[in-house]
Amino acid sequence: MSVFSRFSGYFSRKFLNGGTVLVVMGAEWLYLWLVPWYQSYVDNPQWGHNYAEAAAFLVLGLAYFNRRVVTDTLAFIATLLIIPAALELVPHSATAITSAVILLLTILDMFFERKRSRDLWQPSNQRLSFWLKKHLPRFSYIMLAHIAFIYFLVRLPSDTYETDLVTKVFDGMIIPLVVLLLMEDMAGIVKSVLAKRAAFFWGMLTTIVSLGILVNQPETYPTLVITIIVTVMGIAAMRTKQPAEGKAPPAPPDAPAEK
Repeated sequence: MSVFSRFSGYFSRKFLNGGTVLVVMGAEWLYLWLVPWYQSYVDNPQWGHNYAEAAAFLVLGLAYFNRRVVTDTLAFIATLLIIPAALELVPHSATAITSAVILLLTILDMFFERKRSRDLWQPSNQRLSFWLKKHLPRFSYIMLAHIAFIYFLVRLPSDTYETDLVTKVFDGMIIPLVVLLLMEDMAGIVKSVLAKRAAFFWGMLTTIVSLGILVNQPETYPTLVITIIVTVMGIAAMRTKQPAEGKAPPAPPDAPAEK
């Protein structure tokens, strides 16, 4: 098997899913508002809701790969902050700082739990622990959709300052992404693979279309290039033939068959 085939197989198994999309979208969104667009926030603090919303994507994506009660709980809290941030119920500096702390705690938990066979913390009641692991990600996905719900049902009818096309397109495409993430989490093995791929490519398409609308802003080019590269890697991984999930690869012709 060639190096390319091995890499494609690894990418397909580990990263061709909704978690990768959430990490890429959150990291790029956060980068844009921390570096090239930071001055826009300084000049107009109303843009501060972007920090909490971007961090929610990133934390939820990291929690997807960690699969621990602690990170799932932190991700749910991060997505809860979308509501006060989007509705400007508290100062944006408060939601931004809280989101930064949650992101830091998530990274620390991933570091400390990376080789543990048992969660660092989980309820003593096994049924409650199972319930939290099963449903916290789903609640978080639903909270993520509130970015779009609040924009279209509350802010836009109230003459918001954000009437640009990229906001409408991005927020509109979030809702199908959330549906695909829920399908991925709740579907059976075969359907889950299809939902993972659909969530990956829909999320990448959302990012590419949104950044494409901002093509007149050169500071977005690095994030657009990264998104395209990750998308191409996903296409290459999907086109490479891999053993079916849950099955061992076929034995070499000269190897004895297993009994």
